[in-house]
Amino acid sequence: MQIRRLTPALGAEITGLDLTSDFDDETLDDVHSALVENQVLVIHAPDLTPEHHMALGRRIGEIEIHAFFPNLGPGLEHVSVLDSDEGNTASMWHTDETFLPHPPMGTLTHAKTLPEVGGDTMFASTSAAYNALSPNMKLYLEGLTAIHDLSRTTELRYRFGNATPEHYATAIAQDRRTAHPVVRVHPETGAKSLFVNPTYTRHIGGLPPDESDAILAFLFQHSVKEHFTYRHHWREGDLLMWDNIALQHKATFDYDPLPRLLYRTTVRGPAVADSKVLS
Repeated sequence: MQIRRLTPALGAEITGLDLTSDFDDETLDDVHSALVENQVLVIHAPDLTPEHHMALGRRIGEIEIHAFFPNLGPGLEHVSVLDSDEGNTASMWHTDETFLPHPPMGTLTHAKTLPEVGGDTMFASTSAAYNALSPNMKLYLEGLTAIHDLSRTTELRYRFGNATPEHYATAIAQDRRTAHPVVRVHPETGAKSLFVNPTYTRHIGGLPPDESDAILAFLFQHSVKEHFTYRHHWREGDLLMWDNIALQHKATFDYDPLPRLLYRTTVRGPAVADSKVLS
């Protein structure tokens, strides 16, 4: 197995590893270490089946059924389907499912059908973004808590005409909200990262609305500066694994109406320290 870094901030490609084989625990440990160190791993795995996909996720941790994406059905419920024809484009910056008290620690996404051009996925290291903040800003953010809300996604769909008032009302009534620290500590490395994103984060608790909006706007923009990012141009059969604790990502929606189909499995993460479920 060989590991090649892709950018100074994050990203590495692994070659010489067959994900359809029963590789040993030492190799798995090496993959996990590479994931924590590089935050995004690229492995070309054209022969990977949904069964292999789930098995790999289970070797990393407990895999979970996604909160709202459709899946492959009985026996394969843990494989989510991201189909552009169904409107599942994830084209805003986000960290997966931060409205949960235990957002995924890792995500494994496999490319099945791709457009001829476009449809890249971008990643931004929120630990690199935190490290680049001034000492005064780090001090200001320490101890602040942000509210993450699943209904935020329906609100955005409603704003752009892709959801009805009934959809929006139902999403609010579900009340799936969690308050997380704005600065999160990685449970394995101890590294700090920014833990806010424009898809799920509503506001910072305890701040006046205009101050909260201003701080979040700054953090959203700062977190995705070019030198914190990696842009992946997919090949059919690529498997990407990423550390959901220490980065954000988004798909570039520049391929309509061409198809883009990805399968995804997520690995349940630990509860975020000092978080509080609000629902």
